[in-house]
Amino acid sequence: MRQRIPSLSSLRAFEAAASHLNLRRAAKDLFITESAVSRQIIALEKFLGVELFRRANKRVTLTSAGAAYNTLDLMAHQGSGGIIELACVPTLAVEWLIPRLPDFYAKHPQVVVNISAMTSIFFFDGAPYDASIHFGSDVYPGARTDLMFGEESIVVCRPDYFAGRTTVSELEVATAPRLHLASRALDWKLWIESAGIDLANPMGGARFEHHTMVISGVLAGLGVGLVPRFLVEQYLVKGQLLSPVKHFLRSPNAYYFVTPDSRPMSDAVARLREWLLEAAHDFAGA
Repeated sequence: MRQRIPSLSSLRAFEAAASHLNLRRAAKDLFITESAVSRQIIALEKFLGVELFRRANKRVTLTSAGAAYNTLDLMAHQGSGGIIELACVPTLAVEWLIPRLPDFYAKHPQVVVNISAMTSIFFFDGAPYDASIHFGSDVYPGARTDLMFGEESIVVCRPDYFAGRTTVSELEVATAPRLHLASRALDWKLWIESAGIDLANPMGGARFEHHTMVISGVLAGLGVGLVPRFLVEQYLVKGQLLSPVKHFLRSPNAYYFVTPDSRPMSDAVARLREWLLEAAHDFAGA
């Protein structure tokens, strides 16, 4: 099926090239090569079926179609609706945010939210993002933070993992094969120590890059996982996973909605912020 909207990377390349009318400067803004900018623009032209730029050596000028498209793009960003470029922790986006977005679009059909995966802190100046959902502390360089909700990680396993028993001891969990999230290598160690268990090698076990990989490993019967409760709610409700112990790990960090200090908040971002904090409040209360 044909893609219905152009790629974000091609739109960024077009905006930068239309702003500078110079591919080298556009490439510098985007931290990519000049040839990469050219390829993205060609891909956008192929998608739209029109020529957007006239090229003469390294100089470019907008065609009439390119000028019209640039105007439409500016209207989309600055009009009563708007396009929001949101950076988000990928697992939160997949398991929590995206399933709730239909409610946002029902209330604000004129706004479009583009979501990019981002797990680390970045500086908004020079970045293509209007806002971010960040996991960490409430201190973010050059930005404002709004608390969404905290995080509790629980132990999960397959219903048949401990021979069909739905409740086991913390020691049985600690001595079972443990699946770790690579970016939170100390979580299992902290859980084991807070349970009062003295284990020779609390760091032992396979490591995975994303929570979704840990969950898949647990579903495959590779071991027990320690994952945020909100990520496995659907699996618990459906009976695909169970939590065999009550002991959990409360994270000192939380999820925050982050917006830059360096520019005023657009109406579209303000609408997303209001809806997002309300949805987060309802979720935390539940």
